[in-house]
Amino acid sequence: MGHKGSTTSLVTDPCIVLGRLAGVLADGTALQEALDVLVSGLGLRTAVVRAVSGELLAVGGEVLQAVPLMRALPNNDPTLELPVPGRSGAQIASLTVGGARPSQLPALRTAAAVIGLALAPTAGVDELLDAAEDDLDELADALHDGPVQSLVVARYAADAAVRGGDPVAARDAVQEVLVEVRRALWHLRPRGAAGLIEALRQLSEQLVEAGGHPLGLVGDLDAAARLRGTRATVAYRLIQAVARPHDDAVRVALRCEDGVLVADVHHGAVLPSPEHWARRVHALGGDLSASAGRLRLVLPLTDARTTP
Repeated sequence: MGHKGSTTSLVTDPCIVLGRLAGVLADGTALQEALDVLVSGLGLRTAVVRAVSGELLAVGGEVLQAVPLMRALPNNDPTLELPVPGRSGAQIASLTVGGARPSQLPALRTAAAVIGLALAPTAGVDELLDAAEDDLDELADALHDGPVQSLVVARYAADAAVRGGDPVAARDAVQEVLVEVRRALWHLRPRGAAGLIEALRQLSEQLVEAGGHPLGLVGDLDAAARLRGTRATVAYRLIQAVARPHDDAVRVALRCEDGVLVADVHHGAVLPSPEHWARRVHALGGDLSASAGRLRLVLPLTDARTTP
């Protein structure tokens, strides 16, 4: 039986087929048409993409029942099921192909990764701008509820001193404002350039200086130190948001697997605006789940693009 509307393709170089697959998906072509490119290009009988929920997303060629990849590679027309990874590396769908040859396995894994990039949601410009506005709004609230309130108290103390009140109380009030402003400025400065672990160690020292508990850092710290730049900054800011001097000690368990960093954050304050943080993490190809007293952050160690 032939493919839908096609005959055996003259294109046999897997690199050319994968390039065409990536090209049509980047152009916004429907997934079904992209699967037809894969089927005809590699000489397959079928290609089926299903969501992890089992929902059928697209079919190219004939429809066959999936057989898990690790069960067997039958000599008579093997049917393979491969995971389709999202930007964080977690499986978001499956690619089932019929009529493949064992030698085509590397190309099919790459095809699954390319399809995963097309299926994975990305943050648009509007979402990123909204996240930046959320940051400014939270910063304004923090300054208003912290240093500005202390400054008002210092002003009243200074007025009282001018009228013959206690000048020492006015001086102490001003000193408290200075401490709060310096602490706020410290928290605002970028900390991701030197890597996540160094940034978290600095945060731990700052918490102790402010009268709080140090961070409990456990797990694969050496591997986690590879996370740098924007991803390290987001991970650091997320932990900073729940690690407060007067709350319970925060424990951060870190592990690295399959090119991603998994950070489990226990205790600490309630994460403010979790939907805002989720948008930012998703924009970097990661995932975030938040519940009472616990966060789980997943971020690619180096790049949001999934490699084969």
